[in-house]
Amino acid sequence: MASIFKKFVIYLGFMLPFLLILSLIIIAPYLSASGQSVYSFIIYSAFSLVCHQMPERSFFVFGHKLAVCARCTGMYSGFVIAAILFPLFRGIDCEEIPNPWFLIISLIPMALDGGIQLITDYESNNMLRFITGLIFGYTSIFYLLPIYNQIIYGIRINSSD
Repeated sequence: MASIFKKFVIYLGFMLPFLLILSLIIIAPYLSASGQSVYSFIIYSAFSLVCHQMPERSFFVFGHKLAVCARCTGMYSGFVIAAILFPLFRGIDCEEIPNPWFLIISLIPMALDGGIQLITDYESNNMLRFITGLIFGYTSIFYLLPIYNQIIYGIRINSSD
């Protein structure tokens, strides 16, 4: 039974940062709306390192935009959804990495939507941006968690030698 508990703790070590990131994305506009501008500024500034945060390409809650754009919101949401569902499909200690083509295929909708938008007058909408990000984010976990498990279980096994 202790082994199951240890595996669960290792799994939580993977999942908690994704939950924290998604929480901060939503907390930033809440803090702005409640007058906590210093804290919201810190969160928005941190996320500005990985996202353009364009208001017209972002969802709004509490009258303020989320800390990242719609596509990034989709990716982070996909990370969390897949991390929650992963154990149902593969087991929390799975170290098997799927065929890389699945990851490449998951990038195609996002690349097409963003690429066509970049080279034409086409303007995507936030729901489509969210969905394309969600597809990639969801798929990514099926690669990231097994790699994480390989590293963690490899370190644990090697350190007990």
